[in-house]
Amino acid sequence: MTDSPVYDTLIVGGGPAGLAAALHLAFHQRSVLVLDRGSGPLGYTTTPLWNVPGFVGVRGVALLKQLRAEAHTAGATLTKGNALRVSGELGDFRIETETVTYRARTLLLATGVARHHPRVGGHHAPWLAYAAKGNTYYCPDCEAPEIQGQHVLVIGVDAPDSAAGVALTLSEFAQSVTVLLTGEAGLSESAADRLRERGIPVQMGEIAALEGRRGHLDALTLEDGSRLAPDAFFVVGPKLPRHELAMQLGLELSAKGHIQTGWRGQTNVAGVWAAGDVQPQTQQVSVALGSGNMAAVMIDQTLTRLGLRSPAAQLSAVTPPPSASPRLSSMSL
Repeated sequence: MTDSPVYDTLIVGGGPAGLAAALHLAFHQRSVLVLDRGSGPLGYTTTPLWNVPGFVGVRGVALLKQLRAEAHTAGATLTKGNALRVSGELGDFRIETETVTYRARTLLLATGVARHHPRVGGHHAPWLAYAAKGNTYYCPDCEAPEIQGQHVLVIGVDAPDSAAGVALTLSEFAQSVTVLLTGEAGLSESAADRLRERGIPVQMGEIAALEGRRGHLDALTLEDGSRLAPDAFFVVGPKLPRHELAMQLGLELSAKGHIQTGWRGQTNVAGVWAAGDVQPQTQQVSVALGSGNMAAVMIDQTLTRLGLRSPAAQLSAVTPPPSASPRLSSMSL
């Protein structure tokens, strides 16, 4: 296994939080590596985002490419890889992948969450062709106004009461809302009462097949033969924090498995910060960007206070780069 140079900061996760942090640290002449396995949802979101200041109407995939390009232009190193093990302490952390051991003085975990997609014939894979594309949605706080006047199916994946809550929210925008519960668990009595009061019907059943075209889901068929063809599909299921590395380091976790941090992203282990959806906070792109930048500010200040800086970063003064060229946005990882 190959050892890497020692970076000032190693960031695990190349979503909005990790890339915002990388930009700030690289701009401050820190040697920073972003290790990303490429599974984050933004990289598969081909629909526009309407609530990210400065990027209104930009597709998720395009936004991610721009964030990558800006971090790269500022001097950050971006590489694809899966972090398997982590160890060490402030000044000397080690992250192991299958082929390389990376070393860094500080760590930022921006590992996000794992979504539960609907099962089709007992498998998640068929749904992935439609996830975050066209007329499928996951975040009512981000996307609810987009279904104004439409007929919407809320699919509860192992989270019946959460599906009921989302259905109630969407009913303020949609022409009609129906809830489909695909797991064995049913609604609590209080959730069922709230849906009944709002006139929202509930069905139970497993999905047997999908009908779609070019990322647009047209309809689904249940195992009992029922065919549902709404205008839009809203998926509601558990979003489990990716905290495997945090557990290896002994980081404090919330009851739901998020990494507990101070408001500036500092964890209970010196030299380790967390940012983005892996924290117990609202899961939105703009929130992730801000939390990543805030953590980076504190990492940079900590390195300054300890007198730690990569020698390579001192070889020449850095002029603030111009806006990233669109050509850079297609860089490969």
